[in-house]
Amino acid sequence: MPGSPHPSLVDGRRSRRTMWAGKVARYTGGSVVAAICSEAAFVVMYGVVHATPVWSSGVGWLAGALPNYWLNRSWTWRQRGRPSIRHEVLPYVAIIVGTLLLAMLVTHAVDGWLRDSTVSSSVRVFLVAGAFLGVYVAMFLLRFFLLDRMFARLDRVVPAGAAAAPERR
Repeated sequence: MPGSPHPSLVDGRRSRRTMWAGKVARYTGGSVVAAICSEAAFVVMYGVVHATPVWSSGVGWLAGALPNYWLNRSWTWRQRGRPSIRHEVLPYVAIIVGTLLLAMLVTHAVDGWLRDSTVSSSVRVFLVAGAFLGVYVAMFLLRFFLLDRMFARLDRVVPAGAAAAPERR
């Protein structure tokens, strides 16, 4: 048919679209697991242990960051072999530390605002935990695009499936 794209172009676009959709779905699944780990740890620290919002955010962040890294690396971006500290781990930490700092700031601010109000402690825990989760939801897309760029760059440096060369120290 005149004016129609070549069939291989259509298939190529569909293939890229399918690959992209699969990557987003895997990232979403890993993020849900990490969010559950983070939120549970935050609620235990803040609501049960009565730690400060800053400490609770830090523990919640760590509880989600570890499974999130492993799931993103192995499942979403299908990286195998030993990770490069310089090209993979440090950029990953830099990307997610921004989320940690924002979560600490937001939960501290919401907690401070609610402490001067007449809400019950259970409502305060619910609202501060909601603010903590809200930061992670808000940062979801930004982190996806930053991590996607990082792993794409890593694929150009170290081919997929090849073990990373040991780093010189």
